Amino acid sequence: MKKRLALLLACGMAVSMLPVQAEEAKDEINVGVLIYKFDDTYISTVRAALEKYAEEADVTVNLNMQDAQGDQAKQNDQMDVLMAQDLDVVLINCVDTGSAQGLADRAVDAGVPAIFFNREPDASVLESCSGLFVGTTASEAGVMQGDLLADMWEAHPEYDLNGDGVCQYLVFKGEPGNPEAEARTSYCVSQAEERGMTMENIQGEPVVANWATDQAQSAMEAILAAHDGEIEAVFCNNDDMALGVISALNAAGYNTDAEAEKWIPVIGVDATDAGLEAIRSGKMAATVKQDGDAMGKALIEIAINAANGVDFVEGTEYEIAEDGVSVRIPYSPVTEESTAADAE
Repeated sequence: MKKRLALLLACGMAVSMLPVQAEEAKDEINVGVLIYKFDDTYISTVRAALEKYAEEADVTVNLNMQDAQGDQAKQNDQMDVLMAQDLDVVLINCVDTGSAQGLADRAVDAGVPAIFFNREPDASVLESCSGLFVGTTASEAGVMQGDLLADMWEAHPEYDLNGDGVCQYLVFKGEPGNPEAEARTSYCVSQAEERGMTMENIQGEPVVANWATDQAQSAMEAILAAHDGEIEAVFCNNDDMALGVISALNAAGYNTDAEAEKWIPVIGVDATDAGLEAIRSGKMAATVKQDGDAMGKALIEIAINAANGVDFVEGTEYEIAEDGVSVRIPYSPVTEESTAADAE
């Protein structure tokens, strides 16, 4: 009897020491995607990348994308609808980052992991939902723009049209209060000054054009009417606004091509296809690449991990930044020389 009991105990111990089988990874995940505005040029590249990498993933990734059309109230309603569905993870591109907490709370209530992207909410929002932000470091684009202008200013003394040693400039800003817009607007100028340039804003303050080509064009036309011949450089928070500025300049005989007699450096952000073409044609000086394809790839890989309840970056090429709540996609400067090299 004792031998039998000992044998049973031994068997029980052996069974208890077997490794517990981990829950199998899902072979299909449902991903809700809240987009602030489908027709934003840069966000369109991110959407295309999401679809591309979802298709290429080793698991079935079902994307349910919602267009808020720039309306936060509409996005809130879309979030409510998504949270009532069988979702494994939600990707959030806020209309207004000030409303991010409400979206995070909805995700927590529904038990759905939340990954914010492109438009960065406060770290407290991410911590409240154990979420993550995937995006750029906002100041980096502005710093690169400032460096690009300083390099050009050193190489081309003729850009100082009145020879006073001061750069008379404009900044076309996205949205007031938007973290990316605020950082780009501030750092492009401070970095140029850090490089030794003396800067003077002709308008005295940024020109708000809400990321839009038509608004930037109208504003630039009005500014040219009052300050033709005085503007020596233009920073734009994105390429769409830069293209609007260039259209106004072209109509006034500026920047028609690289050999134009009247030419003002215009520097954008995003490296959209249209922006790159403007650089190649000599109408735009430079831009800073915000890699939509890289962001889409990161979002899909991180979403798959989140859906399976594992660490956001486990098994990926990404690292959590020092803040503990983000993955950063780097910017890179783009000039006429680099676009020519890419074309070869």
